[in-house]
Order: sequence, then C-alpha cells, then structure tokens
Amino acid sequence: MKININDLFKISDISIKKTEGAKHENLLAFASIKLQAEDGIGYFTISGFTIWNSKFGGLNVEMPKNRNFKFCLFEKSLWQKLKKEILDKYSYETIPVVE
Repeated sequence: MKININDLFKISDISIKKTEGAKHENLLAFASIKLQAEDGIGYFTISGFTIWNSKFGGLNVEMPKNRNFKFCLFEKSLWQKLKKEILDKYSYETIPVVE
C-alpha cells in the first residue's frame, strides 16, 4: 500500500509550549505538529520536538528522541520544511503583545 502524505495530509496546527525554569538554560520550548487529512476525517499528531538556543547563534529544532533512539525520521527536505514551520510559529508566539 502506498500513501502519499503530501496529498493526504496538511499541517493544521503547530502548538508551542514554552519552558519556564527548564532543566537546561538553552531549552526554549516544546512543539507538536498536528497533520489533518485533506478530507477532514482524521488526523495524527507528532509531539516531542524541542526548540533550543544554538551555541553557534540562532535556534535549533530537534526531532522527538530518547537518549539512544529517534522516534521520527524524516527525509532531509521534508525535515527542513517542518523545521521552518516550527521556527516560524515559535517566532510568532514570542512576539510581545502590546495593548
């Protein structure tokens, strides 16, 4: 069975949970991606992405993983697109609200 994920699913939501007083000073937030079926019937969520301050400047996004095991593996160009979407949502969430 072949499933073309680009035709069947689209990113419907990216949620960001900022970390306050985390175990590590460079850990900024956790993220999850909700992929909704085009027909609206089903969805699945991938959670466990982490957003870090890079030691070389900028931000890093890491895939969900354990110490010795990655729970998700993405093709390089798809990972770059997902990473960009996560960082865009994070930068939007960090814009201060002015009343």
